[in-house]
Amino acid sequence: MAEKIKKFYKEQFLKSDLYKDKKDLINTLLKENEMYSKTDVEKIIRKYLEVIL
Repeated sequence: MAEKIKKFYKEQFLKSDLYKDKKDLINTLLKENEMYSKTDVEKIIRKYLEVIL
C-alpha cells in the first residue's frame, strides 16, 4: 500500500522551523488556501531561485 503524502497549508510552512530562513519566499510563492507537500515547496522555491539567479 502506498504511503500517503502529507500536505500542509502556507500558514503551517510559515510557522515551521524547517523553513524559518525562507519565510519571505514561502509568503510570496505559496497560495493561501492551497495545500502543499514538502517536496512541492522545495520545487517551487528551487524553480523560483533558478529564475532569479
